[in-house]
Amino acid sequence: MNTSNERQRIDGCDGFSVSAAFIAMEGAGYVRKKYVPTSDVSHLEIYQYICPGGARITLVYDTVAKILTIDAPADEMEKLRPMLPEGAPKKAKQTAPQSQRKPVLRQSRQPAVQPDRQPAVRQSRPPAVRESGRSAVIRGGNAAAVKDADAADKPKPRSEGRTPVVRELSASRARSAKKTAEKRRKPEPTAETLKGVSRKRLDWVLKDMKTSDGIKVTAHMGGASWTLSDGEKHTLELRCDGGAVTMTGVPCALTALVRARLTSKCDMRLLRKYLSVSLRYLSEASRVDLSNGLTDFGNINRLSDYSVLLITPYRALEKLIYDLEQAEGINVKMIGQAYEKDEEGNYRLKKGYRKRIGSVVYAEVMSALYTEYYKTRNFYTHSENAADTRSRGISDKAEARRILDNLLSVIEYNCKKLSEINFSVEQD
Repeated sequence: MNTSNERQRIDGCDGFSVSAAFIAMEGAGYVRKKYVPTSDVSHLEIYQYICPGGARITLVYDTVAKILTIDAPADEMEKLRPMLPEGAPKKAKQTAPQSQRKPVLRQSRQPAVQPDRQPAVRQSRPPAVRESGRSAVIRGGNAAAVKDADAADKPKPRSEGRTPVVRELSASRARSAKKTAEKRRKPEPTAETLKGVSRKRLDWVLKDMKTSDGIKVTAHMGGASWTLSDGEKHTLELRCDGGAVTMTGVPCALTALVRARLTSKCDMRLLRKYLSVSLRYLSEASRVDLSNGLTDFGNINRLSDYSVLLITPYRALEKLIYDLEQAEGINVKMIGQAYEKDEEGNYRLKKGYRKRIGSVVYAEVMSALYTEYYKTRNFYTHSENAADTRSRGISDKAEARRILDNLLSVIEYNCKKLSEINFSVEQD
């Protein structure tokens, strides 16, 4: 196993393609551990992920230069390449230290040789010349002779006597060389097969992307293959063969989006019904937990205690709170460590975080989400820590469903408030 670190750099990455890469990574089992957003003094976004094998990788996105830089072990880099935007990136150039650079010898520039000047033969100059504006009043002597003598005294332009430099040819060569280099750098189409994708799932994924993501879908061969295209002029060919789907095209953001939708374990149609705005803030893990929770309520008919069906939805809320904290640089081991109680006993972000972040809406959202998490989740799952002896079980399925619906409405309402201030955790 090659554990030496390797650096890759991808130029010209827009925010959409970078976000799609992160969705694909999280869908493949990569876990985000740290996120540092841009600030007034830095336009870099820093991400740290833990690979499924336990290795740590770092991704830095320059939001101004549109450059994504990845540092990862060499063996992990090979696994990452299919998920990165715009195909396999080139290695970043290594700059030699100053002491190892070869000196560049420059030839001293010789002054241009001016053509020999012939001294002007002056006739007797008039005794006095007065200029008024552009006309000269000449007293005595020949005015034409004075004019010729003054012209001879003026220095000639430097360009006089030189051969003009023709730049059109060099510019044409530069454009030709640029087109040739771009043609060589253009990545070739690749084919990738995703196994375990049923035809039913493929059909609703295509329908969902067409209606929700604005992807143009064209069917061919009686519905056995499709062409997908987005607003960035990217195209992708899909072919269904039994329980596998083959994607053919140049790796891009569209490729990552389709891969993530086909391999995701959540039901996007079900989530869009309840959390159409919140989806942009939910990680893949949160989406799966909420999707499973909603599905379980529809499939499970009789239980002695329906409180167990609330565990996965509230675990999704816990992950959402953690992601929102990380987006603002609140690095805590447990989400509750970021909160304190006010005079009335209500939970709110600690004063230091509120002062540093400076967003009233963000502070209100975080307080509302954690209050819902602590009040309801702890009541039904941490009964041994409760001060009273009330029963934590829920024998009525309708009551459990009411609690779940309230949780979904709290998440959606507060995520709408975040969207109004253009808050982002760069999840999709």
